[in-house]
Amino acid sequence: MNRYSVKIPYSYSRYGTLTCYVYAEDTEEAEDLCYNEEDRYSEDWEDDSDSDSSTEYDFSESDISLDQEDVESPNSDSNNSNTNSPMFIPCLFIEELCLI
Repeated sequence: MNRYSVKIPYSYSRYGTLTCYVYAEDTEEAEDLCYNEEDRYSEDWEDDSDSDSSTEYDFSESDISLDQEDVESPNSDSNNSNTNSPMFIPCLFIEELCLI
Protein backbone atom coordinates (compact mmCIF):
# COMPACT_ATOMS: atom_id res chain seq x y z
CA MET A 1 0.00 0.00 0.00
CA ASN A 2 1.21 3.51 -0.77
CA ARG A 3 0.36 6.87 0.79
CA TYR A 4 -0.58 9.62 -1.66
CA SER A 5 -0.68 13.33 -0.95
CA VAL A 6 -3.81 14.93 -2.42
CA LYS A 7 -4.59 18.62 -3.00
CA ILE A 8 -8.15 19.46 -4.02
CA PRO A 9 -8.99 23.08 -4.81
CA TYR A 10 -12.34 24.55 -3.82
CA SER A 11 -14.72 25.59 -6.55
CA TYR A 12 -16.03 29.09 -7.29
CA SER A 13 -18.08 29.80 -4.15
CA ARG A 14 -15.02 29.59 -1.91
CA TYR A 15 -11.36 29.77 -2.80
CA GLY A 16 -8.81 27.56 -1.11
CA THR A 17 -7.41 24.04 -1.03
CA LEU A 18 -8.07 20.83 0.86
CA THR A 19 -4.92 18.77 1.48
CA CYS A 20 -5.03 15.20 2.77
CA TYR A 21 -3.60 11.70 2.40
CA VAL A 22 -5.22 8.61 0.90
CA TYR A 23 -3.88 5.06 1.05
CA ALA A 24 -4.05 3.14 -2.24
CA GLU A 25 -2.22 0.66 -4.44
CA ASP A 26 -1.89 3.08 -7.37
CA THR A 27 -2.67 6.62 -8.50
CA GLU A 28 -5.98 5.65 -10.12
CA GLU A 29 -7.23 4.10 -6.89
CA ALA A 30 -6.04 7.18 -4.95
CA GLU A 31 -8.02 9.39 -7.32
CA ASP A 32 -11.17 7.34 -6.70
CA LEU A 33 -10.68 7.34 -2.92
CA CYS A 34 -10.22 11.11 -2.58
CA TYR A 35 -13.93 11.64 -3.39
CA ASN A 36 -15.00 9.89 -0.19
CA GLU A 37 -14.50 11.84 3.03
CA GLU A 38 -14.04 8.62 5.03
CA ASP A 39 -11.00 7.65 2.92
CA ARG A 40 -9.14 10.94 3.48
CA TYR A 41 -6.68 11.25 6.39
CA SER A 42 -4.96 14.25 8.01
CA GLU A 43 -7.22 16.75 6.27
CA ASP A 44 -6.15 20.37 6.32
CA TRP A 45 -7.89 23.37 4.76
CA GLU A 46 -6.52 26.63 3.46
CA ASP A 47 -9.24 29.07 2.49
CA ASP A 48 -10.13 32.63 1.76
CA SER A 49 -11.52 33.93 5.05
CA ASP A 50 -13.63 36.56 3.27
CA SER A 51 -15.65 33.98 1.36
CA ASP A 52 -18.97 32.42 2.35
CA SER A 53 -19.24 29.17 4.29
CA SER A 54 -20.31 26.91 1.41
CA THR A 55 -17.58 24.69 0.05
CA GLU A 56 -17.58 22.53 -3.05
CA TYR A 57 -14.47 20.79 -4.27
CA ASP A 58 -13.17 20.88 -7.83
CA PHE A 59 -12.02 17.27 -8.16
CA SER A 60 -11.13 17.75 -11.83
CA GLU A 61 -8.19 19.96 -10.72
CA SER A 62 -6.92 17.59 -7.99
CA ASP A 63 -3.19 17.11 -7.63
CA ILE A 64 -2.24 13.59 -6.48
CA SER A 65 1.38 12.63 -5.80
CA LEU A 66 3.09 9.65 -4.19
CA ASP A 67 4.16 10.52 -0.64
CA GLN A 68 5.43 7.17 0.74
CA GLU A 69 5.68 3.62 -0.60
CA ASP A 70 5.00 0.35 1.21
CA VAL A 71 3.16 1.73 4.24
CA GLU A 72 0.26 0.26 6.16
CA SER A 73 -3.13 1.86 5.83
CA PRO A 74 -4.68 3.23 9.03
CA ASN A 75 -7.49 0.72 8.35
CA SER A 76 -5.21 -2.34 8.19
CA ASP A 77 -6.00 -5.33 10.43
CA SER A 78 -2.86 -4.90 12.53
CA ASN A 79 -3.90 -1.37 13.51
CA ASN A 80 -7.43 -2.46 14.43
CA SER A 81 -6.55 -5.64 16.32
CA ASN A 82 -8.12 -4.35 19.56
CA THR A 83 -11.51 -3.50 18.07
CA ASN A 84 -12.89 -7.02 18.61
CA SER A 85 -11.41 -7.53 22.05
CA PRO A 86 -13.39 -6.78 25.22
CA MET A 87 -13.06 -3.30 26.60
CA PHE A 88 -10.47 -2.98 29.37
CA ILE A 89 -11.78 -1.37 32.56
CA PRO A 90 -9.39 -0.89 35.49
CA CYS A 91 -10.30 -2.88 38.60
CA LEU A 92 -10.18 0.18 40.87
CA PHE A 93 -12.77 1.92 38.74
CA ILE A 94 -15.09 -1.08 38.98
CA GLU A 95 -14.61 -1.22 42.76
CA GLU A 96 -15.54 2.45 43.07
CA LEU A 97 -18.72 1.84 41.11
CA CYS A 98 -19.70 -0.92 43.51
CA LEU A 99 -19.33 1.45 46.48
CA ILE A 100 -21.80 3.94 45.06
